[in-house]
Amino acid sequence: MSMTAPVSGPPVPRRWIALVFIALAQLMVVLDATIVNIALPSAQRALEISDANRQWMITAYTLAFGGLLLFGGRVGDLMGRRRAFLIGLVGFAGASALGGAAVNEGMLLGARALQGAFGALLAPSALSLLAVTFTAPKERAKAFGIYGAIAGGGAAIGLIVGGLLTEYLNWRWALYVNVPVAAIGLTGGLLFVRDPVTARGRGRLDLPGVVLVTTGLIALVYGFTRAESEGWGEPGVVGLLTVAGVLLVAFAVVESLTREPLLPLRVILDRNRGGAYLSVGLSVIGMFGLFLFLTYYLQNVKHYSPVRTGLAFLPMTAGMITGSTQIAARLMNRVPARLLMVPGLLVAATGVALLTRLQVDSAYAALVLPSQLLLGIGLGTALMPAMNLATAGVDSRDAGVASAMVNTSQQVGGSLGTALLNTIGATATTGYIATHAGSRPSAGIAAAGLVHGFTVALWWAMGVICLAALAVAVLINSRGERRAARVAAEPGVPEPVIAEAPRTRELASVGARAEPPHDDGTHARPAYAPRVSAAFGDVGARVHGRVRGGDGGPVVGAALTLIDLGGRQVDRAGTRADGSYMLAAPGSGPYMLIAAADGHQPQAATVMVGDEPLGYDVTLSGTSGLSGIVRSAATGARVKGAMVVVTDAHGEVIASAETGRDGEFSFDDLVSGTFVVAVSGRRHRPCAMPVEVAGQGTTHCEVELPPAARVHGTVRAGTDDLLLADARVTLVDAAGNVIATATTGPDGTYAFEDLDPGPYTVIASGYPPVAATLTIGQAAPEAFGLTLSHPDE
Repeated sequence: MSMTAPVSGPPVPRRWIALVFIALAQLMVVLDATIVNIALPSAQRALEISDANRQWMITAYTLAFGGLLLFGGRVGDLMGRRRAFLIGLVGFAGASALGGAAVNEGMLLGARALQGAFGALLAPSALSLLAVTFTAPKERAKAFGIYGAIAGGGAAIGLIVGGLLTEYLNWRWALYVNVPVAAIGLTGGLLFVRDPVTARGRGRLDLPGVVLVTTGLIALVYGFTRAESEGWGEPGVVGLLTVAGVLLVAFAVVESLTREPLLPLRVILDRNRGGAYLSVGLSVIGMFGLFLFLTYYLQNVKHYSPVRTGLAFLPMTAGMITGSTQIAARLMNRVPARLLMVPGLLVAATGVALLTRLQVDSAYAALVLPSQLLLGIGLGTALMPAMNLATAGVDSRDAGVASAMVNTSQQVGGSLGTALLNTIGATATTGYIATHAGSRPSAGIAAAGLVHGFTVALWWAMGVICLAALAVAVLINSRGERRAARVAAEPGVPEPVIAEAPRTRELASVGARAEPPHDDGTHARPAYAPRVSAAFGDVGARVHGRVRGGDGGPVVGAALTLIDLGGRQVDRAGTRADGSYMLAAPGSGPYMLIAAADGHQPQAATVMVGDEPLGYDVTLSGTSGLSGIVRSAATGARVKGAMVVVTDAHGEVIASAETGRDGEFSFDDLVSGTFVVAVSGRRHRPCAMPVEVAGQGTTHCEVELPPAARVHGTVRAGTDDLLLADARVTLVDAAGNVIATATTGPDGTYAFEDLDPGPYTVIASGYPPVAATLTIGQAAPEAFGLTLSHPDE
């Protein structure tokens, strides 16, 4: 597969604003999984839906969403993540409006299926946009913390919103509410969301893979759904699960044989990524267990209203937000992922274990509240690094399908958890009621039987979460803070190159002229020697393409350097007259490609070299210039010899120079952005001003230096009017700050230079001190004399 992409550049502008709208879209998808549950009874009565078909309001959405997730993720990779994100938003809003306006059962169920289909396009594109937008480790941790909190706590918010809308408006607003939310997300997506990885695969869509995995996942999810109500031994359930297994195995075989798979097996066979997917799926099984049974307990045993039930889940949401944003996001770059995930999962399991003590008369604050907090904090701490691991290090062309696998794990885990744990709970409840029949009133036995079934199922939920912790401990490697070490541990999976602009410039300029390192005998010799490509006929795996400038024209004479993961130069070449280049590599795998040229900003990126030549085009932005003139604000004359200093937004000095005879200064090789130009000159006050340097050409500015004021005078002694030497003179400003001190010379004179205009106090001592005030202007120097006298005079 050939792809064209710019090399890694600076961070995406306005990415934190974009995160708001990405998170809003994800919240909309998560909310819809539960918000309709509350409106289900009202919708059933309004449209006269039978009891046998009412569950299809949930099932139609679940089947379309779960079955099309991988397809939606790959479509985003092929057509562009931002485009898929926007199409998903528009489609989801349209399907929601259609469902809200439904006049019969068929129209409503069709709209729910459409919601699921567009959700399957929207959810992976949102997560993949997050993964490629936030690449710096600290920023990535914060962004994924927010996303993880929404993904985990959105279901509880859906219960509250659904209850409020159904109770105070009507069931249709449980669907209509998505329209304004999607409109806000669409507006923000158009204005702020950008796909920093502009490469898109040009290969064909794997249609056999699409058919196999879609039908396989639909059969799997539907089988779990039917098992919840009909039991695991029902022939239809067994048949569906058998068909699902056959189809998914066939899908894996097809993906291993096709050249352009829908789901490249490298995505899931990576040990860390596979462990992350497994932990997400198992964690959701346990979470849905608590969510399901606690909802039944609060509504059927405690007789909470739907709104009150939703509010009762807020502590779990708060715990997830805390675990994601305050624990995992702060520690993710300091400790290995599994040292966050394993303790987090064990804390969550403790919360579920605490809830197994549930009784019919248990108090909410004493039992339910602490168990929810433990579960929320634990899952928030574990799920955020799991989502990060699931999308980190994946090739940009696979980011969408890798993100879709996260959603698929959640969907399959949720469906399996609901069906499996509900069956276990129902069986335990039936057994309890049969055993205790006649021992107490039937209503009491029913309530006690329900709670008993809940506690038995919750023990299983706790075991599943512990199994997730075990899977993390066994499968996920310890990942340190050094990115190079992580890449070396996974040589088949390239990590994105993250480099700040100054460091990139330095590295690129070195790489452009680097020669083979001198071997002094202290280092092991590489298995191959670096060389310089002389012609396109060189043997070996190749990287080729063109280097273009910001205007689209070829960049002639650009230097390109290919470096392996050990930091050794593999090959080096220059561009030809048409901007083309070719580099050779000794074998397949990830390499760092550095491109640099005079008058352009250097760039660096990771390229994945395979068995076939890789086409990779590079766009180099031109460097910018800054020139200007320094004048005196008082006279307009140009100031010679003024010192001009340019600093960046962090206060680091970028360049400095003195003005020439005509007061002019100029700087070359600046990147575009906002800088501070500070100027100081003799007999002038210093000044600073912000300057926005354009992306191309030279930016011109003029600086006016305000003239510095000067005060001078003499100190005399007593009535004799004698000039007094060695008298101490102090200058104090209006705020009481000592500006300067001076000692008079043999002629009794003193002077203070380079002062700001304004009021001052001059204090002279030697005899008893004398103080006097004066106001210094901007024009001529001020003369100010002082007379000291003895107290007896």
